[in-house]
Amino acid sequence: MKINNFLLVVTTDEIKKLKVKNVNFLFPITNYSVGFLNTYEIGNITTPNAYLYLNRIFDTASLALLEQDLKKLPKNIKGICFTDFGVLQIIRKINIDVQLFYMQNHNTTNIESIHYYLDEVDSLLLSTDITKEEMIPILDQAKKPLIVPYFMKVDVMYSRRKLLTNFQEEFSLEHQKAISLQEPISHEFFEAVENEYGTVFYHEKFIDYRNIKHNNILFYFINPLGLKINEIVNILEGKEVDASTHEGFLNQETYYQIKEEQGYVKH
Repeated sequence: MKINNFLLVVTTDEIKKLKVKNVNFLFPITNYSVGFLNTYEIGNITTPNAYLYLNRIFDTASLALLEQDLKKLPKNIKGICFTDFGVLQIIRKINIDVQLFYMQNHNTTNIESIHYYLDEVDSLLLSTDITKEEMIPILDQAKKPLIVPYFMKVDVMYSRRKLLTNFQEEFSLEHQKAISLQEPISHEFFEAVENEYGTVFYHEKFIDYRNIKHNNILFYFINPLGLKINEIVNILEGKEVDASTHEGFLNQETYYQIKEEQGYVKH
């Protein structure tokens, strides 16, 4: 299996102009994506071997609209990345031949769940909620090559509500679709991005997983939201980048609060 291929989210038009080897472009799609200010109409994507990013929660009406759009899918679309399994049912119904990637970051934490999903799709995004020590055995055992986080802002919450709009209207504030917010207890910063289908909160620092290497990796996933083009190129070329990063849970286990009186226990 060929490694070091990148699956790069197209967050600005400039990204489409990159001339870097082994890069596959992933386009957030108008009406079907959240967490991005820039989205693209399916029919306007002319990039060869492009992938569609359909990461919103769907309702019946939006799935019906998606079905009609996918019936006119251009031949340059190589695959579809999704988080709602209703999308998979639509693809099966109209029988289009594309690669299918399940991209629900927080559901793919163990080999049993991963094998269940891999019976339905060609690959999936390995969760950022587990350590490298847990990732490697999963990559060893996975029956299909997986997509691994590489450099990205982690989406920590998705609400179907327009949280920024609701708050700004309630307190007569200037309307902004993207804003940095500080959580008062941990003092961590989060980037909130809103469109008409909901609000996504990203941890403001990028996770840097570039030291993960394995033969069972299909793509390295990059969400460059907030990065400049030269910084993206440096990441693709393995160079240093001047961005605020952290290791997430890569070398530290997740902690869960079970009951208030018990405090925090290791998962």
